Amino acid sequence: MKTRILLLLCTLACGLTPLGAGQSSPSPLDGRWQLDPSRSSALSFWTTFEVTIATAGDKLVLTRTLAYGNRSNREVFDLDITKPDNVVPVEWWADNRYMGLYMGGDGAKHVRATWLDDGRTLRLDSNFIVTTQQGEKAINLLSDYKVSLSGDELTLIELRSSRTRPFVYVFKRVKS
Repeated sequence: MKTRILLLLCTLACGLTPLGAGQSSPSPLDGRWQLDPSRSSALSFWTTFEVTIATAGDKLVLTRTLAYGNRSNREVFDLDITKPDNVVPVEWWADNRYMGLYMGGDGAKHVRATWLDDGRTLRLDSNFIVTTQQGEKAINLLSDYKVSLSGDELTLIELRSSRTRPFVYVFKRVKS
């Protein structure tokens, strides 16, 4: 009788413990994504835009690469979801779009990363300073990276405090 009760308790305990406990599953956003220009906001100077996302628990690395011919810009966001302020050094602001704006302040983006929609959306709340002809100006940039239910499309919606209209970029997953 004691053996049966012990066996029953062990079976219940195993049933309540998810398989692979302690291991985090990969994010549906993980992978390499290439811009679909026909479905996206204009890039102006740039002709290609690629995003790579790699997650590991509370850490993630998001790499943005913009290119035109032999000129390119690569930004690497090494982020910890648990931190309210991740400091990301930026050489120059690639999203400038002929506005005569340059990175100012401490030369970094201060980023808070948050998972939404059960991990299907990554929100980056970035604050940084730009230098203009009139002086320095604070910019807030909200970037939502949302993966489709099929997992083969990523939509990036960027809203800047300095603009009334968002930029919308649609990416296709690059198959390995």
